[in-house]
Amino acid sequence: MISEEYPLSKLLREYFAYCAVGCINVVVFWLLYDWMYGMVLVASWQASSAWAIAYFLSSIQAHFLHRWLTFESLTGYAKSLYVMLGIYTVLWAISTASIAYFTDILGYNHLYTWAANTAAFGFLSFLALRVFAFPLSDGRITRQERLEEFKKRRRA
Repeated sequence: MISEEYPLSKLLREYFAYCAVGCINVVVFWLLYDWMYGMVLVASWQASSAWAIAYFLSSIQAHFLHRWLTFESLTGYAKSLYVMLGIYTVLWAISTASIAYFTDILGYNHLYTWAANTAAFGFLSFLALRVFAFPLSDGRITRQERLEEFKKRRRA
C-alpha cells in the first residue's frame, strides 16, 4: 500500500480528510439514530433497530462524501458504491450485533455503546475503503479535476 507513488504522508493526509468527512457523516448518523431511537421502532430491540436503519442510510451519504472529498480515485461511481456497501454490510452486521448485545440484552447505556461502536470501526473502514472501494490501481483524480469534470458534464 505504501509506495513511492503513495507515501505514508499521503496516506495520513487522506486519513485526516476521511476523519474530517467522517465528522459530517457521524453527525448525520447520530441525528438519524437519535430520531429513530425515539420512535421505538422495535420495543425489545430499540437501540439495535435504530442503529441498523441509521447505519444503512448514512452509509449511502458517506459514500457520496468520501468519493468527492476523501479519496482521489477514478473508480466508477457504481463500482465504488457496491464495494463500499459490501464493506459496510459486514461492519453493519458486526456493529448491529454488538449494540444489540451490549444495549438491548445487557442494558448498557445506548449512547455509550453507540459512541464505542462508531469509534471502533473508523480506521478499519478507512483501510477497507482505500484498498477495495477506491483502489489506487484505478488511478487518481484530484478534487479540483473531479469538480471541473462535473461542471463540464453539466454544461453539455
